[in-house]
This record gives sequence, C-alpha cells and structure tokens, in this order.
Amino acid sequence: MATSEPYPDSPAKGNLMVTAELLPLSSERYENGPPKFPAIELGRVTDRIIRESKFVDFEKLCIKEGEKVWTVFVDIYSINDDGNLFDAAALGALIALKNAKIPKYDKKEEKVIYGEYSGEKLPLNKDVPISVTFHKIGDSLIVDPTTEEEDLSETRVTIGIAGENISSMQKGDSASLDIEEMKKLIDLAEKVTKDVYKQIEKDLK
Repeated sequence: MATSEPYPDSPAKGNLMVTAELLPLSSERYENGPPKFPAIELGRVTDRIIRESKFVDFEKLCIKEGEKVWTVFVDIYSINDDGNLFDAAALGALIALKNAKIPKYDKKEEKVIYGEYSGEKLPLNKDVPISVTFHKIGDSLIVDPTTEEEDLSETRVTIGIAGENISSMQKGDSASLDIEEMKKLIDLAEKVTKDVYKQIEKDLK
C-alpha cells in the first residue's frame, strides 16, 4: 500500500491497481520482458472481480478528500502454471487482501512510515468475491482445467460471485455460448462458489 492522489471521478475513495507477470519459472511458454496480452488480461480480470464485488471499502481508504488516499497494489506472479491461472490469481489476491495491514501514517508529517503498521486491517465488506472459470470443450463445460484442457478450449467464461450476486463476468476466446449453456454455467458457478468459500473460511481460521 502507498498514498497517492485519488482519481478525479472518485475524490473520496482509495485506489486499486492490479498487475500480473507470467514468469518463465512457471512455464516454458513465458518469456522475460514487457507483459504480453495473457498477463494483461489476467490482471484486468482479477481487478474486475475485486472492484465490481465492492469487496474493498474504498471510501474508508480516504485520508484527505480530493488530495490523498491509500492505493492498494495487487501484484500477481505466476510460480507454476498448470492451468486455471484466472481462479488461482483471484484466490491469491483474495487471501492477500484479507491478511493485508495498513501501514502507519504520520498525519503531521503527511508521510507513510514503512515497516510499521497502524494495527488496522484493510477495510473489507462481508461478501467475499469468488472466481469460477469455465472452459468449453466440445459439448462439455470444464471447471479448473489443466493446461492441456485449456489448449483444447473453444471459449472461456470467468464469473465472479460475491455473496448471492454475480458481480462480474468476462468472456475470452471466439466461440459463442447459447442461452442454455449460460444458464448451466451460472448454476454450476453458484455450486462451486459455495464449496470454495467453505474451504477459504476453513484455511483462514
């Protein structure tokens, strides 16, 4: 976290920046250098899942309206890519946000004291956003695919669910999905989300 100016259209809210870097360490498919489209897309989809779910209470990250707010940075680095980086990245970001602490801020000097903490955790809302990504292979819908299954995929849909609501949805690849397939995806996403949420709560405790 760091302090910065708020965006012009949200002068009383903190900021969020999500980036992703796909390391050669995680797969022979990746090379060092500027982020390419897969990394950019991964960061943007993760950003959307967090932002649109309203999981972070950005209004509570305002230090001085119109002048200074907290900016939350989420940096994603792949270590071992064996498929489904979208859900893995969202899950890692979620755990990081739930464990994040706000650095100590000296109001008199108007500066952050790095290495020291205020004792406050990041202000989060109760509805935890869970990401569920589906791939379509032929007539089958695959959840949590391997790299080989992703290579066979005709299309991809990532659904973000927070509480009882779908907060975000992102489609990738060119093949289309009909209405019945989308209904099936949503029903499956709700079921998978409940199972994932139970595991997250168990691990955090």
